[in-house]
Amino acid sequence: MKIHTSIRMAAIACVSQSMTARAVIDFEQEVLPIIQEKCFRCHSGRVEEPEGGVLLDSAAAISAGGDYGSIIEKMQPEKSVLYQRMAMPEGKHGIMPPAGKGDPATPEQLAVIKQWIQEGARFGKWERIPEPPKVKPPKQINNTRLSIQKYGTDEGIQLDLTPKPQYPTRMSNKLVRSKAAAIDKLVNMHRKANNLPAPEMANDRVFVRRAYLGIVGRIPTHDEAVAFLSSNDPRKRTRLIDHLINSEGYVNHWFNFWADLLKVQTTRFVSSVYYGEWIKQALRDNMPYDRFAYELITATGMPYQNGATGWAASDANMAPDHMANTMQAFLGMQLQCAQCHDHPYDRWNQYEFQSLTSYFGGLRWNGVGNNHFVKQAETKGLELTVKQEKYFGNNMSYRYKQAVWEPAFNRWNRLPRDYQYADAKPKQPVAPQVIFGHQPVIEDSPREAFGHWLTAGENQWFTVAVANRLWKQTMGVGLIEPVDNIKYDTEAQIPALMTYLEKTLKEADYNLKDFLRILYNTRTWQMETLTVDLPDDLAGYHYEGRPLMRMTGEQMWDSLVTLAIVDPDERKGHGSRYTTPEYIEYADELYFTPIEELVAYYTDEQIDRERAARKQAEKEAYKIFNSKSKRKAGRYGANFNTWSFQHMTDPRWLGIDRGLVRAAELASPAPAYHFIRQFGQSDRAIIGTGRTDPNVTQVLNILNGPIHNILDNDLTVLARKIAAQETDEEKLNAMFRSVLTRNPTDEDLQIASAVLTANPGRRGYRMILWALLNTREFMYVQ
Repeated sequence: MKIHTSIRMAAIACVSQSMTARAVIDFEQEVLPIIQEKCFRCHSGRVEEPEGGVLLDSAAAISAGGDYGSIIEKMQPEKSVLYQRMAMPEGKHGIMPPAGKGDPATPEQLAVIKQWIQEGARFGKWERIPEPPKVKPPKQINNTRLSIQKYGTDEGIQLDLTPKPQYPTRMSNKLVRSKAAAIDKLVNMHRKANNLPAPEMANDRVFVRRAYLGIVGRIPTHDEAVAFLSSNDPRKRTRLIDHLINSEGYVNHWFNFWADLLKVQTTRFVSSVYYGEWIKQALRDNMPYDRFAYELITATGMPYQNGATGWAASDANMAPDHMANTMQAFLGMQLQCAQCHDHPYDRWNQYEFQSLTSYFGGLRWNGVGNNHFVKQAETKGLELTVKQEKYFGNNMSYRYKQAVWEPAFNRWNRLPRDYQYADAKPKQPVAPQVIFGHQPVIEDSPREAFGHWLTAGENQWFTVAVANRLWKQTMGVGLIEPVDNIKYDTEAQIPALMTYLEKTLKEADYNLKDFLRILYNTRTWQMETLTVDLPDDLAGYHYEGRPLMRMTGEQMWDSLVTLAIVDPDERKGHGSRYTTPEYIEYADELYFTPIEELVAYYTDEQIDRERAARKQAEKEAYKIFNSKSKRKAGRYGANFNTWSFQHMTDPRWLGIDRGLVRAAELASPAPAYHFIRQFGQSDRAIIGTGRTDPNVTQVLNILNGPIHNILDNDLTVLARKIAAQETDEEKLNAMFRSVLTRNPTDEDLQIASAVLTANPGRRGYRMILWALLNTREFMYVQ
């Protein structure tokens, strides 16, 4: 304990010395947040009996002290009870905050308190924490323009299939290189401050593989790698980055990032596929990020009409959870604890969180139940057959599940029934109020006002949070770690770089492709790979090399798909049956068709005809699909009820396993038994829980799982590339180039030749392929 104490006090002294040249401490901006986090659970007016009679929520109360006298001795922090209690060794009786009520103050926080007292403990213009407003909710007004009752009318929301605007990349390559160089300069200054040299640039072979895996989420094909490596163009790296970032592969790869962050689950109902499709289209259009976030937060309507409703639908009937997830996803803040009690590790209290949730007070989910059409028929006195009742209930109604509406603009959230603080009563309605910054003006929809506040340029955490996420996704380590725990006193590892990234993203008008072009063109992204593991404490990583990272499950799967089929970005899968404009128009027309007409048209005979027609179409598709191969193709890892027949009837993929589509085209998440899930894809029920940690199941899968049978097909890209070569050496060159993006070494050839001698023909090549897929060289992104 003595050693621990001396280290802590030495750190405080060190930080205090570094602060002596600082400007005068601003109490409201710097001291108050620390006191709120560390002291308010015991010493504010929200507590019925404050400890020791000490209140810290007003300047007068702090100056007055408590039952035992003054807690501040101006210009004498060591004699001030406030500082003494906060600076006590961890675990000692009397420390503030007490054990179990929050973490002890950090050396940086103690240094701020100390300097503030040394400067005379001035409060500036601050007088007190405002008391919660004593207001009553306004009179309820229902059936707003965002209600289901107004859907399809001139006053409300309507289906609009007009293509969204596209936002191309706008920065010239010269400007991109200039901003990339500015980033590299800041990173190099950080290295020099830590006495580290700048690493060398990765060679072209490492770069091309890293570029394909990092930008489009798969290894390069044999021909793509050869074309790049044989080029003498001095700007070929920049040109490749631009080519990849404007390809459909970018959409398919980056969809996985956003699906993990935004909890994209597309398997519950037919309607859930539109959420994933909306995100893909937003990436395709390069929708500016502030617009992207705003549309997700404020989305209203039917899922087929506005797939962005999937974000709110992911927390159906749980407004507090939805607010906590929204703050985490878009601001990187963890507010979940404040749902039930004051946050033990941050400054926010339960009242503030519940007031914030009132922006979603008028939100209502669904509105179109399983028996929507059945109830309409009952209301009209129409009799349904058993087959009609099932058809109208399951087949029809599921198209409209997960709809989101805002029927009232003045419905407030209520405090929980077990609310225990003195500033309000349980079940009391609370007015919408943001937790920092200027309060937005609510003109009608509180959600829209909240969306404007959250995505405004003045909200610095909005830009910082996404810039930090993108930096981590590209560079391997965030400037702020963890990326989902940004607090009022959070400081990036390289503050000047974080500020520059924030400024750059704003200057780019939140054009994510332009921002990523800058990051990909940096020497920092293109530097050589580290040959040692990252330190356990990421603060000890100083960009002395690029972290060696294992492929995600999606990258590994997509790389295997690339070895199997041509044009992998064009083969469509889950949900493709339902996302065509024709189907969407049909769904909308069906919703507004009078029930009498539906009952008259959808007789038992018509229902049978529709089902028979679907089965016949599937049979014909199978006939075309199997026409090119005697071997029966597999169905690995997919439920094909939601798929169009394009993946079977297109001549490019005849006879090749039906389930071989990119990860973004599979259900989200993939089935639990699927290769992707076993290699770390999350269940997408909680934000950002994907993993790349190894486990035994992965070893067994890659050693003897079904993926080897999938690739052991004469129709795959890899098989045809090898078959086109004449000698064993040429065949081995083709295999190594396709799988590892390099030629085999002399040692590789010697080992492979021995395998082929002992196992001639197909068996030998299959064994070599198996060995290559099991190498770290294949599975890791260098």
